[in-house]
Amino acid sequence: MLAVWFREEAAPGHAVEWRVRRSLFSGRSDFQTIDVLELESFGRALVLDGIMQTTTDDEFIYHEMLAHVPLLAHPTPRRVCIIGGGDGGLAREVLRHHEVRHVVMVEIDRMVVEVAKKFLPAHTAALSDCRLVIHYADGAAFLRDLPSNERFDVILVDSTDPEGTGPGNWLYTPEFHRHVRDALNPGGIFAQQTGTPFFNPEVVQRVGQSVGERFAWAGVYWSVVPSYPGGFFTFAVGSLGPAVDAPRREANWPTAWYTGAIHRLAFSLPPYLSRTLPAGLANGGRARVNPQR
Repeated sequence: MLAVWFREEAAPGHAVEWRVRRSLFSGRSDFQTIDVLELESFGRALVLDGIMQTTTDDEFIYHEMLAHVPLLAHPTPRRVCIIGGGDGGLAREVLRHHEVRHVVMVEIDRMVVEVAKKFLPAHTAALSDCRLVIHYADGAAFLRDLPSNERFDVILVDSTDPEGTGPGNWLYTPEFHRHVRDALNPGGIFAQQTGTPFFNPEVVQRVGQSVGERFAWAGVYWSVVPSYPGGFFTFAVGSLGPAVDAPRREANWPTAWYTGAIHRLAFSLPPYLSRTLPAGLANGGRARVNPQR
């Protein structure tokens, strides 16, 4: 019997493959193709438009780093908005913070949530938390049209990469980052995944530039995510108040990856990457005196 492999092209001339035990789901929503695969390594995987999004064996790294770095740098994160995150893993980590009173998750694709609930129960374990409200809507439009009396302490973007015609493309633009800034409370913090710089350096460069121009403090941090091409993964973060390169509080629950020491070290970037970023954005971030609107 021939082995079945899932193949993802990371860049021209480079691809990664995973041996597939079986396909658990395959369908198409109004926005994208959705597949759930059971892999020989990495467990179950959610694949959108042919791109690996999350696997059960290493998802904790990505979700802990995207959630806990900004939340533990904020002194009192009460209200949190998640743009995307339909697999539920980010909401699970956000809701571990007892300080958080209200979470709004804005996911454009209802089918992603439904499929995750069925096939990725460890991801979606917190979606029934009474502090969480899910809106099935375009995240960029949601923030653009947000009433002035509704603001968030932390906004996190957990979206697909800006490739092709996918629904996440608009979430990497300067206009979106302006809406994010306006949707934050004073001292608010924003973080967004910016992909792997080995294969798509333009993403972290472009987002870093945009965030750096609009936030009083901005930086780039990184982590290892084994199932993503190259394994080296980045995040851009902006703050209207405190620096984010060190935690203000400790995680008072068991973590699998995040620690305060890892938080600090994540902002130390290798020279090859820091040299490609806007001046001052690497190795601890930097403050701007007059950020743009």
